Amino acid sequence: MNDQRMETAVRIPPARPSPIRGYTLIESREDDATGRKPGRAVESWTTVRWPFSRPDHDRSREITAVYGIISPRTWGLSRCERPLPGLAEYGLDRDDLENRCFQNTYRWLLNTYDEESGAFFGHYNARTDSFAPPQNVNLIAPWQLIAAYDRYGDAELLAKAVRASDWVEENLVESHPMSLVCGGVRDNIKRTEVWVKYAADYVTLNVGLWERTREERFLRRAFQSAQFILQAEYNDFATRYDDWVQEWSTLGWQSLGRVIECFFMLAQATSERCWIEHAENWGRYGLTLIAPNGCMYLIRNAYYNSDLAADVLRGFTFLYEELGATEFLYGARAFADWHVRTQRADGAWPLTIDRQGNVVANYVGPGDPPNIAIALLRLHKVTGEPSYLDAAIRGIRYSVGRQVIPGSDHPFHDRPRTHWGLWSWDPHYDYTMSGDQSTHYVRGIYFLLDYLASLDDSVWEELLAYTRTR
Repeated sequence: MNDQRMETAVRIPPARPSPIRGYTLIESREDDATGRKPGRAVESWTTVRWPFSRPDHDRSREITAVYGIISPRTWGLSRCERPLPGLAEYGLDRDDLENRCFQNTYRWLLNTYDEESGAFFGHYNARTDSFAPPQNVNLIAPWQLIAAYDRYGDAELLAKAVRASDWVEENLVESHPMSLVCGGVRDNIKRTEVWVKYAADYVTLNVGLWERTREERFLRRAFQSAQFILQAEYNDFATRYDDWVQEWSTLGWQSLGRVIECFFMLAQATSERCWIEHAENWGRYGLTLIAPNGCMYLIRNAYYNSDLAADVLRGFTFLYEELGATEFLYGARAFADWHVRTQRADGAWPLTIDRQGNVVANYVGPGDPPNIAIALLRLHKVTGEPSYLDAAIRGIRYSVGRQVIPGSDHPFHDRPRTHWGLWSWDPHYDYTMSGDQSTHYVRGIYFLLDYLASLDDSVWEELLAYTRTR
């Protein structure tokens, strides 16, 4: 290869062939000589050279679409200002949904913000009417403030998101000059572990803040955490690094979707296409993880998890849109079709499912269906497939029923701090509420309303015709 280094405010290595051997999906049977379980990704006998090398003129090509995951603004969508009568078919109303988001932001989420520390509390416990100390929720909860800032123009919301980023930088980000994993973000429970998942969330947060403030410190933070993710890429697409034993691990939460998303945001912010190439690296690795049934089991390559699903769907779709590589569209559609087939009657997906189809934990994270809905909306934009739009609306309708409205019959509805929030789990389990569930819920509604407002009547007619035959 004849790659050249890119010159930016931070020196970024161009994408290069991964030092690991390639992986391929082997659909083995019981009598397979490998003795592997069916559908397991195993090491191939040939070394795959990933197609990273591109002509120099392609490296400088402009990003061709509008990508992002924080706010509908990042898709180039305008705020919905017109009636959406089609929502009545799903028992939803535009004005009610807008009010639910406004109330959740101002009357619930902001009440979980600690002015003294400049950070969100970890969670609210309705049984004890108390808050947990600030922790990793500060990687995601500020996204809701940024999205609400885009919608309402309230500068105070953006200021609080800035302070949350400052708190994360001070308390969770590895920054010691002698560290091998500078920019990694520590797990709140296992403090010796530095996670790719959290680092990608932090890149997303800081690029979002930079886009709105143009303060260089946010771009520097994003670059530093992206550099940590590059180290994970060069170590077999690892999921985390353990400081105590000084080892990378490839098992755990395989958060490749979040990496793809944050690299797309970096590419858009800096006009450096090398980040698209690194996103492609992770995407091609992700294609090897698709099971024969279309699902992706992204916890230890053994369990489906609804928290990770949305990001892979969006990541594959972004890669197809930008590169025109149909294998990514195939991957996105295979995983989306699995979601359509397995969506429950109430619109939700279980939190965890194993490769044999067993529901491991019969719980739902109420913020996950709206987050998956955002991904399905993007794929509908690309394909026009009505089943994706239908599943997205049904997913959000499910979560609307899990929001605690004053005067409702939810547990602890008499505690004002529960009002307009969402439970961490359904069923309630520990009766906690967390900002990450709130953030996915509100963002999901924002994206849904603004995307629906951009559609013409023929799309609505096709959708309603599909619902009559579903």
